Amino acid sequence: MSDTKNHTQHSEQAIVPVPVFTTQTAEEAIVITQTPSRATTLEQDASEPFRIVLLGDIVGRPGRAALKKDLQKLRDSKGVDLVIAQSENLAHGFGITPETITDIMSSGVDVATGGNHTWKNSAGVQLLASGAEPTVLRPANAAATLAGPTHVRVRVPGMKHDIVISCLLGQVFMKDIVASPFETATALFETYKEESVHYIFDLHAEATGEKRIFGHFVDGKALVVVGTHTHVQTADEEILEKGTAYITDLGFTGALDSSLGMRRDLVMKKVALKEDVSLEPATEAGDTVIHGVLVTLDRTTEQPTQIERIAIISREK
Repeated sequence: MSDTKNHTQHSEQAIVPVPVFTTQTAEEAIVITQTPSRATTLEQDASEPFRIVLLGDIVGRPGRAALKKDLQKLRDSKGVDLVIAQSENLAHGFGITPETITDIMSSGVDVATGGNHTWKNSAGVQLLASGAEPTVLRPANAAATLAGPTHVRVRVPGMKHDIVISCLLGQVFMKDIVASPFETATALFETYKEESVHYIFDLHAEATGEKRIFGHFVDGKALVVVGTHTHVQTADEEILEKGTAYITDLGFTGALDSSLGMRRDLVMKKVALKEDVSLEPATEAGDTVIHGVLVTLDRTTEQPTQIERIAIISREK
């Protein structure tokens, strides 16, 4: 029974072709702006490592407020060079808007990845279609007719090689019909095979097994692979056998007193009592949490040496 269902699902999802990527040249790379103090540190200390922070799904106003309060402190205290955050739940839990993107970018996010809710807000769709925000990504393996950039090439001052960042949707237990994330990643590698670049992937997926095997599939080819979507931070962060920094799920950024960032009373009605209600995040920040990981790269090899979980809880006094 389950085998037939899975086979049918796979056959349906194969309808979406693997994307054809357009190479972004070195001249087109987006340069990540560092604070003057961080730039000075890197210039003066050749042994100083590079540090990348990746953050779990930012849910609504509480998530944006948490970043506004604590992200710059994290960047300064840890000497962070690049921040990547999952943005699909920015606008009241569903999608993005120009205003919510501005919010997180002004708080210290450099690149925003997307997921299955990315296109839920019409203002966000228009933003993606406009090309005005090349560092706001949509899942690369979704239908080509959907708006938004599939990847971005960034340059971190002090690093010898550019980083190509992309996000993908999983296929297992997901409603969206998408191309294989494995084949899509392979196509991206093929696109840049003549160039010496690093890769970072956000796999927005339900099944832990799919995320873990994807990590092993690109091990040694990607700098970092993180999972998102479940909003529950996993305790399996590690450097894989061939050198890729990996975690199955980053968790979420948003209201601490919630159900995965959404109002608990509404989730209770919908899930436990089977009532026909719409979910939404808390409207006030209150106590918040920031979930993610900090990945440290060796300055000489530009390879991961450490990955550690982040959980910053901020309580109202």
